[in-house]
Amino acid sequence: MTFSQQDLIKLVVAIFVGAIIGIEREWHNKSAGLRTISLITVGSTLFTILSNQTGDNRISANIVSGIGFLGAGVIILSGGRIRGLTTASSVWVAAAVGMAIGFGEFGMALTVAGLVVFVLWLFSYVARFVEANARETLTYEITCTQLKKIEGIEDIFRNHRLFVRERKIFRRGKVFVGQWQVDGNAPQHQRFVSDVLKDKAVVDLRY
Repeated sequence: MTFSQQDLIKLVVAIFVGAIIGIEREWHNKSAGLRTISLITVGSTLFTILSNQTGDNRISANIVSGIGFLGAGVIILSGGRIRGLTTASSVWVAAAVGMAIGFGEFGMALTVAGLVVFVLWLFSYVARFVEANARETLTYEITCTQLKKIEGIEDIFRNHRLFVRERKIFRRGKVFVGQWQVDGNAPQHQRFVSDVLKDKAVVDLRY
């Protein structure tokens, strides 16, 4: 088994291309950043080179399944939401880019790396805009010392353009409790909570 100058060039290019993707991930303080992505790209390139030299296609084929375990490690469930899918996808694409370099497809690898950075950079702004304006349903439980205040909560919902799906008002000892299932986007919910908490008659708010 020989190690040619072409193989060295492939490994150097793999570091460079991996760094292009890794810097973007590092900039956003993700778990798989510059070093991780660069190592994944270099490793995938080396495995592909070995696969070509030995004629054993199983080596390169196992990169796909192997990288899946690494990608799964960055996916977590936090606050009722799955996080890390984008980073896991970046790991997966970095491995694919490394394989392309290993096969000598430098132009393809550089093009894909550029597209990946473009998607991660541009779509992050688009995703934040969509997430901020996406409608979600929250269930509020608000406790007040006065029945009149509880009944007036629905006016506050309407003022913040929140749509009430279900409502329930009852007495619990000396206080009054209202439960509402409400639709709206994140800024509307945030403004509503801030507004309601200003009222001294509100002793508890949960959602």
